[in-house]
Amino acid sequence: MVRQRYGTKRVVRLVERIVVAGPGGELTVRAKVDTGADRTTVDKDLAEKLMLGPSVSSVTIKASAAGRKVERPVVRASILIAGKRFDLMVGVADRSQMRYRVIVGRDILRSGDFLIDPARKQPPASS
Repeated sequence: MVRQRYGTKRVVRLVERIVVAGPGGELTVRAKVDTGADRTTVDKDLAEKLMLGPSVSSVTIKASAAGRKVERPVVRASILIAGKRFDLMVGVADRSQMRYRVIVGRDILRSGDFLIDPARKQPPASS
């Protein structure tokens, strides 16, 4: 797929197909791009399957879904989005009841020079 660009910026959708990688391999999943999230977060089952860990620290956040502060472990992962790879620390949370197993946060969006185009179609739901 040819990736759209605007100047030096890469254009991404609100839902993107990404690759999450760790010592246990890599998986392609659909992820929600969330400009309100400081940190990228992966589902705990996905983190276990890819053997992400051990936890190097934890972070306390105010989760909008929980309506209260929660503590989450932080692990190292590799994320490929829009042709650009990021090796970074990600939060781990139970997202089993959520539509998307990964939330792409501002940690990636800032350093990736991305523009978000909400009008672009979502990738197929084959993940």
